[in-house]
Amino acid sequence: MEKKQTIINHKKVFYLEEGDPGSPAVLLLHGVPESSLVWEEIVPAILSSGCRAIAPDLPGFGQSEPFDEASTWERFGEFVSDFKKHLHLEKVHLVVHDWGGLIGLKWACDHPEDVLSIVVSNSTISDEYSWHKLAQIWRTPGIGEEAMKKFADWGQFSSETRKSIPGITEKTLKDFYQVFHTEDSSKVVLDLYRSGNLQTVKMYQEKLKSLKVPVSILWGENDPYVPLPFAWKLKNESFPHAQVSVIQDAGHFIQIEVPHAVNKLMIQHLNQYKK
Repeated sequence: MEKKQTIINHKKVFYLEEGDPGSPAVLLLHGVPESSLVWEEIVPAILSSGCRAIAPDLPGFGQSEPFDEASTWERFGEFVSDFKKHLHLEKVHLVVHDWGGLIGLKWACDHPEDVLSIVVSNSTISDEYSWHKLAQIWRTPGIGEEAMKKFADWGQFSSETRKSIPGITEKTLKDFYQVFHTEDSSKVVLDLYRSGNLQTVKMYQEKLKSLKVPVSILWGENDPYVPLPFAWKLKNESFPHAQVSVIQDAGHFIQIEVPHAVNKLMIQHLNQYKK
């Protein structure tokens, strides 16, 4: 599966796009340290449901060029609108993972008229969430910059990432590495993590309740970064009408670890709600 390339706001943006342009669009947003390739095994399921799959490398990730300004949570939300407009997308089924969830759910609250349905996987907006150990390091000035030097080492990055993402391919591994390979590129991750703040989280945690579109919540049972209880919190506090599906013996990166299980649930969601 080859990426396409376009220019948005004078920056190169790479993305996956498969399916009939006239079919309902499924917009897939990845997290950290991912790229559009996290969705590569999921695209065929989307196509089998009669939909069109579109997954960008968010600016600074994969092959896409970073913003000239700080890569904040808010700035990535603006990019989603710019990307959607550039590709002439109307209403979309929104599928999000990890930081793509914080970016996408915030965007959905700001643009509810553009969302047909939502699939959330291993992501949350909750003021009760505690940053995992690595996130705490990245959020700390000085310490975060020093830690990034280790991630820039390909051997160490490759070894550690293979442990945390069972089943990752060499191609995807290299794509994920792009955001870490230089001091400038890694600043994208530091900016993003440091832009997360409790005030914004509380605001959008409350706003999620106003989204009345169909929602499916998919979760790896053994997620070490966003633990399973947050799946149920997301349902109980924000999406009481959502269907929660827990995938046994899977971790955080379910799209790569257990794509067949994710695909089955994705097809169920799209077959029920596609228009």
